[in-house]
Amino acid sequence: MLKLTNHPFIIYKYFTKDLLKFFIFALVFLIILIFFIDLIELFRRSSNKIGVNHLLKADFIDLIGMASLKIIGNIQKILPFAALIGSIACFNQWRKKNYYVISKASGISLWKVLSPILVSFFFVGLFSIIVLNPFSTLMNKKYENLQTLFFGKTNIQEFSFDTKGFWIKHVSGKRNLIINANKIDEKTNALYEINIFEYNDNKIFQKKIKAKYGKFTYKKLLLYNVQSIDEKYQVRNLKKFSYSIDFDSSKLNVATKKPDKIFLLDFPYYLLKMKSYGLNISKHLIHFFKLICQPFLIISMILLSASLMLRSSERKVEVGIVSLSLVVGFSLYFIGDFIFALGFLEKIPPLLAGFGPTLIGLFSGCYLISDIDEIKYVKNR
Repeated sequence: MLKLTNHPFIIYKYFTKDLLKFFIFALVFLIILIFFIDLIELFRRSSNKIGVNHLLKADFIDLIGMASLKIIGNIQKILPFAALIGSIACFNQWRKKNYYVISKASGISLWKVLSPILVSFFFVGLFSIIVLNPFSTLMNKKYENLQTLFFGKTNIQEFSFDTKGFWIKHVSGKRNLIINANKIDEKTNALYEINIFEYNDNKIFQKKIKAKYGKFTYKKLLLYNVQSIDEKYQVRNLKKFSYSIDFDSSKLNVATKKPDKIFLLDFPYYLLKMKSYGLNISKHLIHFFKLICQPFLIISMILLSASLMLRSSERKVEVGIVSLSLVVGFSLYFIGDFIFALGFLEKIPPLLAGFGPTLIGLFSGCYLISDIDEIKYVKNR
C-alpha cells in the first residue's frame, strides 16, 4: 500500500519502480512469445527446406540459435508495445487502489507523478537506439548468413557502397557477377561507368567487362560501348553486349542495405552516399526518423494509457477502459504503418512520415493528461 510522505522523491521513485516492474514483465512475456513463434516458423521452413546444394541441414540447436539471433531486434520492435501493455496493467492497479486520487489529494498532479516515469522510459528508448541497435544490426547479418546456409537462395544479390561507387553482387547458378557502377538512375534503370567482373562457381576469374552505359531490362542487362577482357587478357571492343541476369530492376530503388542492417550512427554517411549515386533515399530516411523517434513513441504509449486508465476510478468500467486503452495504443501503431506507407510511396514528405505517428501520440496523450488534471481540479473546487 502506498504511504504518502513529506518527500515527493520517495513517491516518484515508488511510482517509477512500480511501472518498470510491469514493463519488464510485459517485455519478457512478449519476447518469449515471439521467440517461440519464430522457432515454430523455422521448424516449418526446415521441414520443407529448399537449399542451394541440399548439403547442410539445420538441427534443433541450429534453429534455436537462429531464433535467438532475432531476440535483440525483436526487443527493439516491441518496446513500445511492452510499454503500452505494462503501463495499462500498472495504471489499472493504481486505479483500483486509488493511488492517483490519494496523490491528487496531497497536491501532487498527474504530470508530477508521470514526469519521472517519462524521463526513465525516455532513457530506456535511448538505450534501445544507441546500444541495442548496433547489436541488432550485427545479429540480423548473422541470421541472414545462417538463413542462406541452411535454407539457401537461388539468386543472391548483395549491395554496397565505397569510394569507387555502387556495387552489386549477383550469384545465379554457376555464374558469379560483381557489378560496379559509378552512378545509377533508378527512374530509367540505367547504370553509368560500369565494370563487371565475372567468376565461375569455383571463384575463378572468367572475364572483365567495361561499359560507358548500361540498362536493366526484363531479365537482361544491356551494355553499350563495351570493352571485354577475358582470362587470357585478350581485349575485344563491342558496341553492344548483354547479360542474361535475373534481376528485378524495380529493386534498384532499394538496391542498398536494408535499413535494419545499418547502424544508427552510419545513417547520415549512408544517406549522403545513396543521394550522390542517384538513389531514392526516402525509405531509408523514414526508417532513420522512425528509429530516433522511438524514445518519444514509448513515452506517447505511456501518456495514452495513463490518460485513459486514470480517467475513472470506478471498477465496473475496468474491462471497457482496458480494452479502449489497448485499441487506442494499437491503433496508433497501425496509423503509423499507414503513414509510413504513404511516405514510402512519396505521397507525403519523409519528415512527416517519420515523425508524424509519434507526434500524433504525444500531442494526444499530453492533451488528455492535461484534461484529466483540469477535470480533477474542477471537481475538487
